[in-house]
Amino acid sequence: MAQALILQVVQSFQLNELYQRVILTGAGLERLPENSAALHIKLFFKRPGQQQLSLHLLAKNRHQRQTDQQNTLTEPLSDELKPSSRTYSIRHYDRANNLLTVDFVLHADPGIACTWAKTALKGDQVGLAGPGPMRMCNLEARAFLLIGDASSLPAIMAVIDQLPLQAKVQVVIELPKGHLPFIDCKRVSNINWHWLEQTFTPQTVLLPLIKSLALSLPETSVAIASEHKTVLCLRQYFRSLCIDKNYLYCVPYWRHRQNEETYHDARHRVMDS
Repeated sequence: MAQALILQVVQSFQLNELYQRVILTGAGLERLPENSAALHIKLFFKRPGQQQLSLHLLAKNRHQRQTDQQNTLTEPLSDELKPSSRTYSIRHYDRANNLLTVDFVLHADPGIACTWAKTALKGDQVGLAGPGPMRMCNLEARAFLLIGDASSLPAIMAVIDQLPLQAKVQVVIELPKGHLPFIDCKRVSNINWHWLEQTFTPQTVLLPLIKSLALSLPETSVAIASEHKTVLCLRQYFRSLCIDKNYLYCVPYWRHRQNEETYHDARHRVMDS
């Protein structure tokens, strides 16, 4: 794994009632690949009471664990030293100016990442690891179906900006009750938007809507990035249609009533299966 980076805040501002945008910079960002938008990254935040991020200790601890397979010489990094981490997507990387944009969902009951983003000031630090290699869409497809919710909408917007202008795009987004549609992408043509209230019962409205869409699956790249239960439901449906695995992306971004620490292992089991 590439060494984690220390980045500095350039600007933080609220896009709308659902999102806070943070623009970051720092040495090492140039390692980001071309068309890096929507790739997963891991961000690291100071724990309460910490004076600075302990990423060097995190890297040292990881290296020791890899070289000491019996785990007899290495003690795990204590929670007091280990930074908190959350997974996000790259919204945009401006290579010419070395600026990385990340959008944070503003929760009613904010956690450490949301709180950090809302209060971030110019010069504040955050750690970054990644990005991961997994891309949301197969760009060789002729059509695209993107399914998500508030957690994945920034990644979906980033993907839309990369798609060929002639490609037909269907977007299905679930939002919390009372929230209005929010479109923040440069491309506006050849897109059909479908907005639903998020109910966590995908079989009732979401799945019937998807079944009603006129899809040519051999030509359509399908991406599902949403809550755990929704992803499992829709993945089962598309697999039943024998969709080519290279045209199906299914990643649960979160699980209702669980935080990232408690959901981490289950999430990766879903992705591995």
